Amino acid sequence: MEANKEQTFGDFIRMRREALGKTMRAFAAEVNITAAYLNDIEKGNRPAPEKRLDEFAQALNITGADLHEMYDLAGKDRNGSFADLNEYMLNRNVARVALRTARDYQIPDKQWEKFIEDIKHNKEGKKT
Repeated sequence: MEANKEQTFGDFIRMRREALGKTMRAFAAEVNITAAYLNDIEKGNRPAPEKRLDEFAQALNITGADLHEMYDLAGKDRNGSFADLNEYMLNRNVARVALRTARDYQIPDKQWEKFIEDIKHNKEGKKT
């Protein structure tokens, strides 16, 4: 991979698959696609398969922050269609309003980071 090239969904999947020692053919069978289709995904010739992302994550043991990274890369690959967020956004009007308001007022990253920490803090406080 080139030093200046941003990692793609295909790069991410290929590296995870290879790190686990899975052949393209074996992994493709595990996630119910053809090896040729997987090859096209890894090379960036086909977009991330939205309906198979959960299977990819499970077969590659992807969890936590790596799972978020996989979904982000898949969303970028699919021109902004983030499979793990679409249903949430569809069902929560206030979340859409919040994002549009943040966009319109150009909320800086620091403010978003504080907001995320506040959410985590409040969630943790309710568990105890």
